[in-house]
Amino acid sequence: MIGHFTEAFNQLVRERRLDRAMVLEKLTQAFASAVRRKYGANAEVRIEDDGHGAIELFLIRNVVDTVEDPSTQISVTDAQEYADGAEAGDVIEINLPFEEFGRNAIQVVKQILTQGVREFERDRVFEEYKDRTGEIVSGSVQQVDRTGILVNLGNAEAFMPKKDQIRRERYQQGSSIRAVVMKVDKEAKGPMVMLSRTSPEFLKALFTQEVPEIYEGLIEIKSIAREAGGRSKIAVYSRDDRVDAVGACVGMKGSRVQAVVNELSGERIDIVPWNEDVSTFISRALSPAKISGVKADLATKSVMVIVEEDQLSLAIGKEGQNVRLASRLAGWQIELVSSRQLEQRQRFQEQLLMPIEEMVGVSEKMAEKLREAGINTVQKLIKTSTEELLAIPGFGERTVERLKETAQGTVKELEKAMEELIRKENEEREHLKQQEKPLFDESILEAEPEPKKEEKPKLTEAMLFRDPSEVEAEAEAEAAAEPVEATEAAQVSLPADTPAEPEKKGADE
Repeated sequence: MIGHFTEAFNQLVRERRLDRAMVLEKLTQAFASAVRRKYGANAEVRIEDDGHGAIELFLIRNVVDTVEDPSTQISVTDAQEYADGAEAGDVIEINLPFEEFGRNAIQVVKQILTQGVREFERDRVFEEYKDRTGEIVSGSVQQVDRTGILVNLGNAEAFMPKKDQIRRERYQQGSSIRAVVMKVDKEAKGPMVMLSRTSPEFLKALFTQEVPEIYEGLIEIKSIAREAGGRSKIAVYSRDDRVDAVGACVGMKGSRVQAVVNELSGERIDIVPWNEDVSTFISRALSPAKISGVKADLATKSVMVIVEEDQLSLAIGKEGQNVRLASRLAGWQIELVSSRQLEQRQRFQEQLLMPIEEMVGVSEKMAEKLREAGINTVQKLIKTSTEELLAIPGFGERTVERLKETAQGTVKELEKAMEELIRKENEEREHLKQQEKPLFDESILEAEPEPKKEEKPKLTEAMLFRDPSEVEAEAEAEAAAEPVEATEAAQVSLPADTPAEPEKKGADE
């Protein structure tokens, strides 16, 4: 049994790549528990390893004249059976063969050792991967279920949840897989290493691998907006004026960016040059649409982007994807309007300007003081700060607060009215478009139908072998009938009021 146990111990250390000293420590704790069950609660155990695979177990006892605690003490007489010349006060070690432990004791040793090995492995994995967050690792698919994928990294197990998988990809057991390390959780019940293929960090790590300028620090990735499996936008900035950031990321004939696209199962990637100017950067982020103008509001961190009518759908993108990614890339809220819509809004806003005296709760005196302060409309009142309103004589905090609340409610109602007017105008425009007639009748361009060809009678055997005399008789009959038909036709065409031709007089008259 000793040989089998030693062989199993050495195999465990070798295959799991464990620290031998740590395993011996855990094994000592396990056997100490088993020995205490058999020899007493205070029994002590020592395991000796010769470094060549041989393991021995020893029970430690103190030699005394009178034994008070049998678990830790042994009499001089009994001690001399194990060590010649043993005297009181000596400490002896009694060799314990593994055969002395029953099946239950060995099972306890196994459980304690297994738990200790697991703890060591988790500590080792944590130490190895705790500083590798954001790094790409490779492994093989070990198990696939509805919650995610268990990945074998060779020296550790990792888990990739369902939400971190690209939807169009399908994984099979044993297939290779690459992903980025997102988190290493030592307190997790299962695998500690969490992987992802949908994270922006994965896209960033792929570009770092493919583009040496990014790895060397010449090009910096400022921001990434990604919808995994569909489309992504990446903003890059060159720290060296001699290096083109976009060109370096694209590579010769698109080789670098194509390698990233292939790894992401055909995901579209837009590479945008970063710029400090918000208007310029957002205009580039909305590519391929052409932008007519950008109005930025620093206070609300929002921009209004103006595009031509034919560029609006291109700027929005399929299901709003282009403008959504551009907004996330820049970190600004983007409102897209066409030039026609902007003109329409400005026109209706001018029409719906409300004089300050028409607002509910504004007396004549208040209106006069507000006009003296340059506040002539409700819209102007909204834009005026509280401090400026408090500076007007006779305006206290409660009055200003009440005016602000009323003005906000009034402006909201005016905006609703403006949206309703815009909706009606658009409906009328669409209605007129449908009623417009074409400039010319397109039916005249249609090809005229070809005249039907007269079908010739099919030749039969009777027609081919007729008597020549019958053919001649029929021809004479047809010739005789033609003049009669012509005369009848002429008579029919003669008008009813035409006078008859007078009869010729005879020669005798």
